Amino acid sequence: MAYGAGDWVLDFALPEPKPAPVTTIAWRLGHLYTGFSLRWEWSFGGRQRLWDTIQLTPFAEEALERFWALIDRWSDSVGQLTAEQLDTVGFGQYPGGLDPKMPFITVVWWTNRELIQHMAEIALLRDLWTTRATPPTARGSARSVGQQ
Repeated sequence: MAYGAGDWVLDFALPEPKPAPVTTIAWRLGHLYTGFSLRWEWSFGGRQRLWDTIQLTPFAEEALERFWALIDRWSDSVGQLTAEQLDTVGFGQYPGGLDPKMPFITVVWWTNRELIQHMAEIALLRDLWTTRATPPTARGSARSVGQQ
């Protein structure tokens, strides 16, 4: 199934195939961008847009600029909430999750967990790609400590 609007979309399947395929850096960044866009829309925005309206880009620099601007907007919006709003069940109304049934602080926890998990995966994939592009002799050996 396609997720997004325009020529660049994310592929996904429900239920998830077993084993799930390894996704790309672009897919993971698109997943985060879509998730934060929709959670912002359904918590602070007009509560109208859905996944089929999110525009993705094939350009890494543009994708990163959009993503970090969105993270800043999300962070600023969450930072302005009161303790009462954070404890409000249903403050977030994102229809693709349990948001309407949870205190908003739980939604914040979930989005933080998603960000940490997928950014760590992106970092690992980036490191693996960089290492793959480096000739083996430049990487050094894999000897253990004390091995000659």
